[in-house]
Parts: sequence; C-alpha cells; structure tokens
Amino acid sequence: MKHIGKLLFSAIILFVGSTQIIAQPKTTKIADPADAKEHFSHQNYLAAIPVYKQLVKQEPGNVDYNHKLGVCYLRTNINKALAVPYLEAASKNDKAEKSVWNDLGMAYQYANKFDDAIKAYNKFKVGLKPGEELETVEHRIETCQNAKEYVKHPVDVTFTNLGPEVNSEYPDYYPFVSLNENFLVFTSRRKGNTGGALEVDGYYASDIYSSSPVNDVWTKAQNMGTSVNTRLDEQAVSLSPDGQQMLMYIDHIDSLGNIYSSVNKAGKFQRMKKLNDNVNSDFETAGSISPDGNVIFFASKRDGGLGETDIYMARKLPNGNWAKAQNLGPKINTKYREDFPEIAPDGKTLYFSSQGHAGMGDFDLFQSTWNEEENTWTEAKNLGYPINTAGDDRSISFTENNRVAYISAVREGGLGDLDIYRIKFNDAEERTTVLQGFVTTVDSAKSVVAFVTVEDLKNPDVPPYTYNPNEKSGKFIMALPPSKYKITIEADGYKPFEDMFFIFDIGIGQNDTKKYFKLMK
Repeated sequence: MKHIGKLLFSAIILFVGSTQIIAQPKTTKIADPADAKEHFSHQNYLAAIPVYKQLVKQEPGNVDYNHKLGVCYLRTNINKALAVPYLEAASKNDKAEKSVWNDLGMAYQYANKFDDAIKAYNKFKVGLKPGEELETVEHRIETCQNAKEYVKHPVDVTFTNLGPEVNSEYPDYYPFVSLNENFLVFTSRRKGNTGGALEVDGYYASDIYSSSPVNDVWTKAQNMGTSVNTRLDEQAVSLSPDGQQMLMYIDHIDSLGNIYSSVNKAGKFQRMKKLNDNVNSDFETAGSISPDGNVIFFASKRDGGLGETDIYMARKLPNGNWAKAQNLGPKINTKYREDFPEIAPDGKTLYFSSQGHAGMGDFDLFQSTWNEEENTWTEAKNLGYPINTAGDDRSISFTENNRVAYISAVREGGLGDLDIYRIKFNDAEERTTVLQGFVTTVDSAKSVVAFVTVEDLKNPDVPPYTYNPNEKSGKFIMALPPSKYKITIEADGYKPFEDMFFIFDIGIGQNDTKKYFKLMK
C-alpha cells in the first residue's frame, strides 16, 4: 500500500506542475576513431576492442572498423573466435585489404573451422609471389590439415582449472610444478605486481608467483618477492624436479632476452643470477636443467642455428660453468621457432614447443627421446589435441610418472585470459598411496583378531577393500588411489570402529603414511 500511495502522489505533482511531460533522450557517447587508432598502434588491443565495437555499431558497414576489431581479437587472449563475424563482414566488402583473408583464415582456424580456414587462406594465396609470405600461408594450410586429423583422435585427458586462488582475470601462464606436485611456480601479469602501473599494451609487468597444495587444493598464490621480481618483466621458464632451483627469463632495459637462475635456500628463493655467456649469448628465451644438474637445454637465437630460435644443450664443466653449447639438430629444430625445452626426470625425454613439425596452429607441444644406441633424438611427436590447440601452446610441466601435467590455456569457463590448468591423463596408471595401518586397543598388551573394511565413497561401484591386521602388532598395509574413504574395523569384544579419511590426489606429501585406529570396549 505504501508503494501505491507514493506513485499516486507523484502522479498528482506531475499533473499540477506540468501539462506536458517530455522524456529526456539518453545520450550515447560517440566513439572517436582517433582513440581506437592510438590504442591499436600501441598494441593495446584490450583498450581498442570496446572503441572499435562502438564504431562498428555506429557504422556497421565500415570495412576498416570491422577488420581492425577482428584483428584486435586475434591478438589478445580473449576467445579469438570472436573475430570471425567482423572479419567475415570485412571480407565481403570490395574495399577490404587482401590481408583480411589471411586474418579470417586465422580466425576460422582458432575456431576449429579448419575447412573454412583453408578456403580463406587459399583466397589470400592468389597472386602471392614466391617468398616468405607465401611460405607462411602454405604452412598454415598444412597445420589446418594436421589439425583435422588430431581433432578426430583426441587424447583422453581431463582439464581442471586451478581456480581463483591461483588464476586471475589477467594472463596467468608458464606453470612449472615439482616432481611430487607439492610446489608450483607461474607467471602473471595481474594487478598488484611489483611494477605497479599498466604498460602500453594494457597489461601489468610480469611477475613470478608460487603456490602449494593443502588438502587437495592449491592455496592462494603469493608473489615471490623482490629477490625474484622487479619493476620490470620476469617470467618463470623452468623448475627443477625437487623444486629447489628455478630458471627465469628476464626482459629488462639492461638485460633483454637472458636466462637467470634462483636457488631455494631455507624456504626462500635467493636473488637471481645470470647464467654464463655460453648460455646467454644473443637472445635466449627458456631453459631446463637435467635432474642430475649436469646438462642444460635452452632456446636461443644465435649464429649457426637452423631457423629462428633453436634448442641447444650445454654440459657443466668441473669448475661449475656451462661449456660451449651444441645445437640439437634437425630432429628437434626447424626453420621455424622452437621454445621451452623441458627435460623429463628420466633425463632422456625432452618436451618442447615448436611452430614447425606437424603442428595444428601456432606453437604446439612435442616430445622427443634420446636414443642412446644411435646417439640421436627420435622424430618429434605431437602431444595431441586437446593438449595442443590452434593457438599458442608453449610450455608443459609433468609430475611423477607423467600422470599429471600443468599448462596454461584459454578455455571455456576460464577466469578471463590465460589460466593455469591441471591435466590428468586418464589412460595413465592411477597413482596409489601406500599407508601403514595400526589397530590398537584399550588393553594394548592383548592381541586382537580384527577385520578391516575400507569403502571408496566417491566410487561406490568399486568393491570394498578388506584387510586382516597382524594379531600381535595390529599392522596392515593399504595401497589406495586418491578418494574419500570410510574405514570400518570389527573385533570380538570391542565396539565397531568407523572413521573417514582422504587420500589426496595433488601432492604426494599431503598424504599420511601411517594411521592409528584404537578399538574401545
């Protein structure tokens, strides 16, 4: 009743005060093409997108606005498939630049519309003279053909986003995890980084963050501090299997494109140190040190390479310095870019990213194994879809037994930009945790005949596990995969015992190795 009275009173006031009510039109801000052009020229595509969207709304048929808006989507980590309708609109206009077909081809490729992408690339090819541009578009057509096959035969994996405690609305990328999955480092260009202000491209300077798991959940990511991060750009590029040494890529005014190392002492990573000149020569991007610490693999652009950035290796000298680097050769390197070498714990399997080989888009992830008998690397093998996509897939970090890996990706349901994901290989052997159980009683000196039943509460179809503890010691051994369990212990003369416990999936160190159960009268 109060609401009706207020409306009636307002109506009377309006009637008395005026014989005519004129609605005030809503004013829409007119987008300024100069603003869009300035953002675009500074490669601040995030800022350019809303301006171009408004310009397209004002002039739907403007070929330049549609084309530029499409390019903006292609050059961000927002869903690149959003470029498709704008580039399609631009391509239908006779005034469009020929490059619109190349851009439309990329948009289709990112959207997994590979046949449409090939058609667009072929239109772009018409009239091109032999040279780098023609070679590049033909390579992209080849990657579309590869992608069609990879998508038909996907790898059986499950992706899990690490969530808002680790990821942000900004780019979070290059994750590296220790072998036991108890420690994670990654790079982020989020608000609050050491550098402070936004850079010209619309992001903050990159910093390195870390996280550790508790009860199967990664804890809130922490900036690794000023011994690792500065006001400029630092990026994690590798982590040793024990989590005690981190390699970093530095992009500073006085040190552009160099690899540094930081060592963990007493729980704190120390001030970074530049690797020697046999590693850092002209331009280096990423590296990985073998588990025994005696060999480093790294990506570098230097004289004598096979293409752009190649992957090299160097051995450690008796004095602790790195020896002269050796190119890994054509089984690994191509005339395109190779990056992010990551040597596996076996010291023989090398994971790396490449724009060459049999990829499905930009950078793909590959593996190769050192053949000791032939003294050569095996042919590079693509890790498959959906680990690889038509976009940039630059780094991967595996846990023990290659059961789990960590990557960064833009996927549906993410937090806004590149996010960190945990990949579980579903066809890999499930990891089990071995626990020692001990049944004790209130009168501990007396031996007891007990019967133990353990039920998997998350997987009720799995038959219960049963155990018969040793009568004198009460000891029994359980080997269980990750899940939530209910344990029931029965023994004559004692009350039935029931309890719940977890075997955690993330981080071997989270799981107990011993459990004690006391029976009461």
